[in-house]
Amino acid sequence: MGDSFQDFWAKIERHRAERELQKKAEWEALPDDAKQSIRLAEEIERHKREWQEARERQERQLSEWRRRGVTPRFYGATWENWRAELPEQKHALEQVKQAWGKNLFISGGNGTGKTHLAMCLAKDGGTYRVLPDLFREVRENQELEQGVINKYGSCKLLILDEVGRQKGTEFERNLLFEIIDRRWNNLLPTTIIGNITQNEFADLCGGAILDRLRPVVIKFGWGSSRE
Repeated sequence: MGDSFQDFWAKIERHRAERELQKKAEWEALPDDAKQSIRLAEEIERHKREWQEARERQERQLSEWRRRGVTPRFYGATWENWRAELPEQKHALEQVKQAWGKNLFISGGNGTGKTHLAMCLAKDGGTYRVLPDLFREVRENQELEQGVINKYGSCKLLILDEVGRQKGTEFERNLLFEIIDRRWNNLLPTTIIGNITQNEFADLCGGAILDRLRPVVIKFGWGSSRE
């Protein structure tokens, strides 16, 4: 039985070797211009495959970014192209990069680059959400509330932008507290971004949330880069 099996595979190998020799002979028999045409066609096909693979990789990347909250305006945002010209800007940049190990409270006016850096964090694996949108997501479908708490209470890094633009209702305060409390218990970092101070945040969202966060405050005190 063993010999028959070995003989069977030996025949297959002989057939494969013979076929390779035949293909080589057929290739050598072709005129040079035919060989050139075949090489060109193969090169074109190779480039098509590489282009398709690159496009698919890009689509997967963009899909992942969108899932994390990155918007098309900031697809090109990187740590390197954020304008850090002033000493305080360079210091703020280094502080924001520590978001994975600390709770941050980023405060500053419009156009100071807060969202750009937030998107860089999201691209690195964080989850970015505009806070009023998060509230609206639950308000429009109350059945989603527990799922939202579970999702944002367990992601590796939560970045909440436009804090201060919500209505400050009891519903919003309770929902935000549950998310932050879940993250506090899970030892997960949170980054808060807005145009308000810590005291204004406590008045709007509740002192209990701020007490759990005890964030590092980063002030973006320079003017708008949009002017």
